[in-house]
Amino acid sequence: MASSGIQTDQVDGRLLYATLVNGRPRVLPTWLLITSNRHVAAGAAMLLGGELNIEADGLGQSYLVLTSHPELDVLLDGPRAIRLRMLRRHGSTILRSCDSHTQETLSGKQPCQCPATFRGRWEAAKTGRGCEPLVQVTIRLEADPSLGLFLLSSATWTFADDATKVKAALHRQPDTPVRARLLIDRAICLTRRGTTFAYTRPTITLLPTG
Repeated sequence: MASSGIQTDQVDGRLLYATLVNGRPRVLPTWLLITSNRHVAAGAAMLLGGELNIEADGLGQSYLVLTSHPELDVLLDGPRAIRLRMLRRHGSTILRSCDSHTQETLSGKQPCQCPATFRGRWEAAKTGRGCEPLVQVTIRLEADPSLGLFLLSSATWTFADDATKVKAALHRQPDTPVRARLLIDRAICLTRRGTTFAYTRPTITLLPTG
């Protein structure tokens, strides 16, 4: 099956809002930037503040900048900056990948069979029969675009909804970098049984021009 997304060797680093701590997932209050380029890391640390760390493994060194910012103003280079795929997985195996037009499976390609509406896809996924989203956004930092291109990936339905609307707006000005804001949104939710829990999700919105 063809690749389901943007290759990490096409970007200068990644943006994360969650990481692993002692093998367990941990949601972060501020954006984490990871890069293999120490000059990019040093520039990001100076620009965004926060803590710079180095991690080494058998593949080399990574530079981690835990910024002091829960929100970042960024530039999107037209509609190609946002890629949305719908994936059906079994463990780590991708059984099918859809782009609203074509569905790729382990046995080949066929017309996409996902529901036409976003809500329809969400309802199909709730039953265990449908695909789930993978959104990839490539951004440049508005404060210093020369630092390079960074990739943010998210599999949350709310971010997929945001990104779909932003991409539609970007089609109206495809050749001009557009300002947007990435935010780690933390909210307290109340269940029907009266239980409260904290919910964290990334959001993306366009900023006014001019």
